[in-house]
Amino acid sequence: MTVSIVMCTYNGASYIREQIDSLLAQTVPANEILIQDDGSTDATWAILTEYTQKYPQIKLFHNTDRKGINGNFMSALRKAKGDFIAISDQDDIWEADKLETQLKSIGTKLMCGGFSKPFSTDGFPVKWDDRMPCLHALRLCYLSEVPGHVQLFRRELLTYLPPIGRITMMYDWQLQFIAAVAESITFPDKVLVNFRRHSRAATATETIPVENSGKAGLKTFFFLLNNYAPLNGYFKQRLQQIEILLSDLERLNPQLFATESMQLVRKLIELENKRSFMGYLRLTVFCMAHHDKLFHAQEPKKWKSILRAAYYPMYGLNYYRGIMAEEC
Repeated sequence: MTVSIVMCTYNGASYIREQIDSLLAQTVPANEILIQDDGSTDATWAILTEYTQKYPQIKLFHNTDRKGINGNFMSALRKAKGDFIAISDQDDIWEADKLETQLKSIGTKLMCGGFSKPFSTDGFPVKWDDRMPCLHALRLCYLSEVPGHVQLFRRELLTYLPPIGRITMMYDWQLQFIAAVAESITFPDKVLVNFRRHSRAATATETIPVENSGKAGLKTFFFLLNNYAPLNGYFKQRLQQIEILLSDLERLNPQLFATESMQLVRKLIELENKRSFMGYLRLTVFCMAHHDKLFHAQEPKKWKSILRAAYYPMYGLNYYRGIMAEEC
């Protein structure tokens, strides 16, 4: 079984040597390392060319027009020839046994994740959470749990991606959501990627601090109450795209995606689309019944998880406050 690593680059000269060196040092080497540059204006291309002269398994591609992060990865992934495909950012550092661990763990599943531990080289704030994440499709309706830079998946998964531009969700979310609907993700309890956080990274957004005090909780509640309409609008737009993706999956492989996860996501969409007080109550009951599939990590006390889930139809919208802030 062959393995491809896919990396997309743009002005990554500062850290790219460390990352490529970690890819080349894998205990199970990749058959090809495919790197697609999106028109870098620094020394990135010169560094990549230098590596190709030493390592024939590295294959370079250069975009004539800027594609952006999503378009670049969507394009590059389709060039990979391996039976398994691993995604790499340009500024991280892989553990030497990343590929070996994931190839052993994936079994018959479509995707394997793993922990990526953040670190900072310029004072950018980082937060490390070592709790095992929830990978259920209901959770992924709200936000991503398996970042692209730690994903390894079977090539088959690419056949279920919608055509580029059909939906606007990020490439890594699409991949993990498809695998989650098929109930086909594994997640070894091990750090596989050292995730560099720095102010110049394309994803350099600071994590919204989670405050557990009663005062902070009330502040969040009133914020969500006052902004419920626009925040719910963002989530509804997300669900519309999810519905398009679900229809595509059922058409492409009805047997693979005939899962409980598919049914639950469709039920969530149905309840979200009912614009009434009773519809909101039914959504609340649904969240309470499936409390174990909504939160990032398992709550040790079941009763507490159920109570938190009663608030989830509103609290889940908190994930989209960043979008609202950007548009304001």
